[in-house]
Amino acid sequence: MSDLSPEERLQQVFASSRLFRTIPPECLEALNPLPLSLLEGQLLFQEGDAAKLAYVIESGILGLFNGPLSPSTAWFRKVVRGDLVGEYGLLGDEPRSASAIALTDLNVFGFNLENLRQLLSLSEELQSLLITTLADAASIGRDPRRSALGTILIHNASPDSPLTKLVLEGLPEELISLGAGEISLGEGPLLSPFTNEADLHLALTQATGAGLSRVFLTQAPELLSSRNQKLLDRLVILTDGTADHIQIPDPTKADCILVRLWPSDQERPCTKPWGGGRRVSFVLNVLSGQRSHLQRLARTVLRRQNVLVLGGGGARGFAHVGTIAALQECKALDIDMVMGVSIGALVSSLAAFDLKAEEILGHLERVIIRSRPYSLTLPRQALFSLANSERELRAFFGPSRIEDSWLVLQCFSTNLSTNQLQGWTSGDIPTAVLASMSVPGIFPPVEDATGHLHVDGGILSNLPIAPARALTDGRIIAVSLDVEPDSANNYGPDRQRRRPSLAKTLINSMMCASHSTSQSQERLADLVLRPEIGHIPFLEWKSYLQSFEAGYNHARESLSSWSGREAVAKPPSQDSTP
Repeated sequence: MSDLSPEERLQQVFASSRLFRTIPPECLEALNPLPLSLLEGQLLFQEGDAAKLAYVIESGILGLFNGPLSPSTAWFRKVVRGDLVGEYGLLGDEPRSASAIALTDLNVFGFNLENLRQLLSLSEELQSLLITTLADAASIGRDPRRSALGTILIHNASPDSPLTKLVLEGLPEELISLGAGEISLGEGPLLSPFTNEADLHLALTQATGAGLSRVFLTQAPELLSSRNQKLLDRLVILTDGTADHIQIPDPTKADCILVRLWPSDQERPCTKPWGGGRRVSFVLNVLSGQRSHLQRLARTVLRRQNVLVLGGGGARGFAHVGTIAALQECKALDIDMVMGVSIGALVSSLAAFDLKAEEILGHLERVIIRSRPYSLTLPRQALFSLANSERELRAFFGPSRIEDSWLVLQCFSTNLSTNQLQGWTSGDIPTAVLASMSVPGIFPPVEDATGHLHVDGGILSNLPIAPARALTDGRIIAVSLDVEPDSANNYGPDRQRRRPSLAKTLINSMMCASHSTSQSQERLADLVLRPEIGHIPFLEWKSYLQSFEAGYNHARESLSSWSGREAVAKPPSQDSTP
């Protein structure tokens, strides 16, 4: 490279760039860009700085991030050879909206505003591509989990375990079948582990921006250096769940998954001391002898998990069980994750343990119908207590934690201390479920292990599809229990009716804003099921079998005609969404 002039080097970069390939080579001499070199770890520009130049990457990898720089800083976008960065601030005369750090040694060309405008005037295709690039960046946002998966690393933390050996023998075939030719596993039928940190760094550098998903394997913890982890899009740590002690490297990546492998006769996973307190996105439990679990692992590695999202709706929540029955019957989709809010969190917690629909129905009958879940209490914090339901839940789950489910589980509550929707990905299951179900005023708030208070997640989002979409590029089926306002819920001045109860007023008031939030997220799902349960009052638990049947019938009808395309399925009697 040093033998070439800056103009010749720039010509090579433009010729290989998707964005700049239409720029005539003879026009480059007049540009006179500023060549710059940075060492790994150096900042190219910082958030809040004035934007004086835009940059085209000549070689190396640049990472964009927000906030202060620290060892655990996560980039939200990687920029590679031929890419343009910093153009938004320059064209819009705005301060830098993000910081840029060299993830490897870096060479760039800097263009001032006059040069950038000159480039745009030379090619209408460049103008179109630039608009598309800006739109793509805006749609992805600044969540590092939304960037395309290019570099995936599987770290075998239990190399001597027969469980990991068995899984690694069958995993490549499943990955290739999902990748449709876009997955590169290197040479040979098996994943070959890297043994040298520098070799892995070079391979990760070459794979970044190549347009393929590349899966790497390591076994030595020292290979997971900070600089190598910065180049990863996804880190998957394989462990033997039965081991008494495992050395797991502390991940610096936000998108890290802990996979615990279990023998085929394992009834329930159980968290060991070494498996808790890690900075991971979630924990996945896999029965090493089951093909369906191996396929679930492959989908998770490639961020293609299938997710079932269950919304809130009180007694109407038994429709969720009917939906699960239809899914299990027609086998339309293998579900990998279940996420729920309010009554949806309760159903999700049972479904996450791979129970049949009739088993879930039986447990709900015990927890909600027969145990008299609402016990009247002194109205200091709430009208009722959920102590009876908590007792039944603890009897079922025992010591199992959220991390100990076969399907990845996430419950959502409203954190009153932060005023944000919180997803519970670890910890005590009954606490998470009750926090998600605690309608303010009707049930008392639930305190978590850190002292924060939580109430019903439906206050902020009654159908949390957006958090599901942030975790997967796979298919999402959501079940909405929101209903159209009818004459019984219409509080207009011309209506003649008895006044609503205190409980009904609290619930309807709570859901006003949440309904619109939920509706805005429906476009992110592949299929939204909306069973016809509007005639069932929110707290009419004696109608639970009607809710179940409504959910089952609607899901069976919708799934039978569903081809996987984005759809919103409505019952025939509804003309519009709520």
